Amino acid sequence: NLYNVTYLDNDNMFVKIKLEDYRLVKRINYYSEIIIIKYEGKEAIKKHFKNNIYIYLIIIFSFILMDVITNFIIRIDIIHENSQIRKLVKNELTEQGIKIFSLAKDFEELEDIREKVLDNNRNNLEWISITREGMTYVVRIEERIITEDIKETGYAHIVAAKDALITKIISSKGHVLVRSGDYVKKGTILISGEIKLYEEIKGNVKANGEIYGEVWYNTDISYPLYTEKEELTGNKRFNIMINNKAIFLNKYQYFKQKDLKKLRILGINFAFYNEVEYQIKKINYTVEEAEKLALKKIEEEFTKKLNGKGKIIEQNVLKKEKNNSTINMKVFVITNELISRVQSYDIGSDIIDSGDSR
Repeated sequence: NLYNVTYLDNDNMFVKIKLEDYRLVKRINYYSEIIIIKYEGKEAIKKHFKNNIYIYLIIIFSFILMDVITNFIIRIDIIHENSQIRKLVKNELTEQGIKIFSLAKDFEELEDIREKVLDNNRNNLEWISITREGMTYVVRIEERIITEDIKETGYAHIVAAKDALITKIISSKGHVLVRSGDYVKKGTILISGEIKLYEEIKGNVKANGEIYGEVWYNTDISYPLYTEKEELTGNKRFNIMINNKAIFLNKYQYFKQKDLKKLRILGINFAFYNEVEYQIKKINYTVEEAEKLALKKIEEEFTKKLNGKGKIIEQNVLKKEKNNSTINMKVFVITNELISRVQSYDIGSDIIDSGDSR
């Protein structure tokens, strides 16, 4: 069948023809010159992709390459004023596989690494956060100040362990130099061990007391927009393992070993157990739900960090952005916490030794 026939002259014409009819005409009318001007419909799409296959392959490869490149970490910012703490954390992160020019890890892996770093350095680190910002990891650290029993001998001041706005003063010995509402810097003497009369030192004591204050933190957190939950299906079966090889092949994709019993007979290890099947159920969060859970996690972290010596009184989200399957937030946190510690001193000496946090 020929459509839209247009005669150019006695020997040439334009026609529209179906592909299968064209092949038939080509075979029968082999003595005429037939030239395809253009394709339409599905065949046109096929020809277009065939003629431009390399361009599309380059585009697809570029997207894949871009995705791979942007998943590499090219910078790690460890934020803390103490260079020794920064070096300690850097070495720990390197051991855990967090280093430049390595692939970025997912949220769960970062949480596991964070917990391992804390567990390995309980005497040095109070708290740590690891946040991914593009191709950079931002690591924030809170150093732990070890609490020790106060020695009854010697002299000491109570000083500020961090910048704060004083809210409460408890003093049992020494000269109180500040009052509620004062803003103090780290290292400021709050309760002096020097007892003065008209600016003249009349004696020295080991000052004792506790000072509470508002402390301001900027913290970063990444929280996933979904979680995976294990859900039992109710299916189970019995299996036997001999020298770590199961007799019956895996029936379930996901299962747990229950009621495990082990025997060793003539050097052969036997294990008898039930395979209990479970499914992985994905639970998606809205941005608002993820934000609430992230703030709750921050509160839990601070509660653990403050260890009964303070609490969060306010949280404000400064910045929030969705990044693939996570939400990244910058949060301003205000706590009311113990901010004092003991510093020992010797009479006539300018050297002050750091003591315990009070």
